[in-house]
Amino acid sequence: MLSCCTDAFQYETSKVARIQSVNYGTLKWVCHMIVFSYVSFALVSDKLYQRKEPLISSVHTKVKGVAEVEEEVLENGQKKVVRRVFDTADYTFPLQGNSFFVMTNFLKTDDQVQGLCPEESRPEGV
Repeated sequence: MLSCCTDAFQYETSKVARIQSVNYGTLKWVCHMIVFSYVSFALVSDKLYQRKEPLISSVHTKVKGVAEVEEEVLENGQKKVVRRVFDTADYTFPLQGNSFFVMTNFLKTDDQVQGLCPEESRPEGV
């Protein structure tokens, strides 16, 4: 084998010694408990487990696109397929607080149009 590649196939391990001693075992676990108790006390006394950071963010949502709806209409005794197109203004509604609403289901009432009710009083000059 080449002498430059021999180092790539070598490895070293550290020697592990297992000591059976009640005194050293007790000392080890006492040290572990002191460290664990200190960390637990620091977390509970400062309430770091429930610390909250203030939220600084902004979310901007845009609704884009059009929806195409095909419906069957009975006109003069014949079925006719009518295609309607809804844009963003038709299927989104004004904000209410920190939310928006997107229409996912549309039920049409025949002969219904958007406008002012006849019973509603109109301001003069309109």
